[in-house]
Amino acid sequence: MSQFAWEGIFGILNVLVPGIIMALFAAYYQNRRKREVKVEGKIAIDRIDGYERILSIYYDAQELQEVTTEEEKRAEDIFRYLDVVTNYCQYPRALNNEEDFEGFYEQLTTLQREYQIYLDDKVSRQLNRSLAVYTHIKKWMDAFCDIEHTIVLGIPKQKAKEHIDWMYKLMGMVLFSHCTRAYAELDKEICKQLKHFSLTYRRHRIRRLFRKIGDYILYRLEKYSQMDNLFGDICHMLLILSFDKDYRHLMKVIARLPEIMRYVHFSDRYSPREYFELKKVPMDDIQLFGQVFMAQMHQS
Repeated sequence: MSQFAWEGIFGILNVLVPGIIMALFAAYYQNRRKREVKVEGKIAIDRIDGYERILSIYYDAQELQEVTTEEEKRAEDIFRYLDVVTNYCQYPRALNNEEDFEGFYEQLTTLQREYQIYLDDKVSRQLNRSLAVYTHIKKWMDAFCDIEHTIVLGIPKQKAKEHIDWMYKLMGMVLFSHCTRAYAELDKEICKQLKHFSLTYRRHRIRRLFRKIGDYILYRLEKYSQMDNLFGDICHMLLILSFDKDYRHLMKVIARLPEIMRYVHFSDRYSPREYFELKKVPMDDIQLFGQVFMAQMHQS
């Protein structure tokens, strides 16, 4: 072939080959972008659906229930012997009785597992903090429910159910503000994320580093706070100070729960005055309750 023919062939190739490469690259990028948009759309739909379903369950659970005048008087007679400041006349619907609470908690934890992968970092962490309030309630109430049904104490089935339902209402009264705050903070965080909705995931290296350091410090403080010496007392004090004011108040209220539960267990036989002031409950009965209760707490 002549030189002019080869020059013509190479001229065509110089135009055709780059064009083919660019076309293939454009087709690949376009298909890849279509898949990314499809995935992002699926994530966005699932994330917003998760926001709506989680808040919907919380909203229904936070519906206020009014106690009767008789129940308010009974609660006031109990709380006045303890250092507990609360709203006597209202409690969330989720804490109306054992069935309502177990249904709410199961629904919420199921949604958390189902949508955890789609939630952004801030909402996910706030959901964990809000759920922690109800996890505390479940831990204590599971132990109380078990102890009311245990054969050792010999509580009739109907009487045990009355004790359990009444304890759930008392729990809703003493933790009313914390349950409301858990919902309000989660709702606020979700609204913020919807206002600045984005599917871009950042690495947050600095934030993760500070969290890792903070978690390590809290772990060490908790470990050393169990030491029975001056250093252990200092670590315990620093551990308490590391929590915010609301969480410290929550721990203060939870510290009163064993005494409230102990009285509810004996409430069909003794009035609050007979139990707290006159000390008419036999010490053997109180010790038996305490032993069984601690055993149930360890199991839960």
